[in-house]
Amino acid sequence: MPPSPSRVRFIGSRELHRDLPKVLDSLENPECRYVLTIHSKPKAVMIGAEAFLSLLRGATPEDRLLALQLGALVQGLESSVVDAEEPEGDLVEV
Repeated sequence: MPPSPSRVRFIGSRELHRDLPKVLDSLENPECRYVLTIHSKPKAVMIGAEAFLSLLRGATPEDRLLALQLGALVQGLESSVVDAEEPEGDLVEV
């Protein structure tokens, strides 16, 4: 399974379980990135060992952009959960 042209591929936990050997093989490419989702929510980012070592040496502009995008996605999901938990309407004390 080749990575998507955007370098980042979203993969669900079931698909990861089913295709783990292929995913691990594709992670040998330092350009390959996966975002593991559970119930359509991002839970982890998977990168290969070479990509990880590259990050330790210094992030590229593309990696910084990816981090910003993923951060915004996670923050958006967290705020939608908080909004859903808030009761609708104001309570009035008598």
